[in-house]
Amino acid sequence: MRSQLVAPVLARVREAGADAAALARRFGVPADAAGAAEVALPLATLRALLDAAAEASADPFLGLHVAARMPRGAYGVLEYSCRSAPTVREALTRIVRYIALLNELVTITFEEPHGRGAGAGTGVIEQRIAGEPECVGRHGNEFFVATVLGGVRQLTGAPCLAERAWFAHAAPPDTSELEQFLGTSRLRWRAGGNGVALATEVLELPLLTSDPPLLSLLDRTAAQALAGRPAQSRLLGHVRQRIRDSLAEAPPTLEAVASALKMSPRSLQRHLAEEGVSFRALVEDARQELALEYVRDPRRPLGEIAFLLGYTELSPFLRAFKRWTGKTPSGFRAG
Repeated sequence: MRSQLVAPVLARVREAGADAAALARRFGVPADAAGAAEVALPLATLRALLDAAAEASADPFLGLHVAARMPRGAYGVLEYSCRSAPTVREALTRIVRYIALLNELVTITFEEPHGRGAGAGTGVIEQRIAGEPECVGRHGNEFFVATVLGGVRQLTGAPCLAERAWFAHAAPPDTSELEQFLGTSRLRWRAGGNGVALATEVLELPLLTSDPPLLSLLDRTAAQALAGRPAQSRLLGHVRQRIRDSLAEAPPTLEAVASALKMSPRSLQRHLAEEGVSFRALVEDARQELALEYVRDPRRPLGEIAFLLGYTELSPFLRAFKRWTGKTPSGFRAG
């Protein structure tokens, strides 16, 4: 997936006195990534890179801190369209409308529940990745929520607080700094997505940077850019989920997944190529993501994990895990 996080994260690692270049090499990050506005990496690799960067920089709230340091203009026309909007509500709708300009996997929604039930009187913005219950991993997940709320505060000049927030990852040992930043302890974990609820009064706040003439121009520019891109499909999410579901039964094959999706193997291969990924890379991503999740559970034997990931023997799993993380599973568990 494409990410604007890699360069700022490597900068954070360097500032902490750690070897950012060695970290980049370890995860196969392009040599020019430190100065790149955007870097494309497999989702599982991006998650692992962020985890390793947090460890290298001794920063358990890496996503929170990087969100506060993102350079202006990092998100291009989407960002400037949001800045030029009249209110918080209008800015959030433009994130939803234009997110496909930045990322081919992420889905962002914005809703305002009506009536008297739970959630009434708030607006809810949420980030998800189809077929990826962990979404971008802890630091990427917290980065998203911090970027939304931090952006609202910056553009309104008001000390806005979250009504509640939720995350796709498990609760970390310490949530104090996150709660302090959000202004709420109403946090939910393993929610399948990342989001924040804002009061209607916050949604209606005017932006200090509102510029209606510029907004009109930027909206036209963004719409033209979207029109020039292939239609965004949910295919990748469906393929990822099929791969995850079938790993414990047998090594996933292109033919089996295509059949489950009622497609021919050639058609599936063509669609994946259009998305810029290969079936083999998706299998590797799924194995890496699940491996990290399983190995974190000390009760799971390594042989069982290898089986659940579709390996017929333990040794290929051990080699793969060392390639993904630079550590053995036992070393990873020991921290």
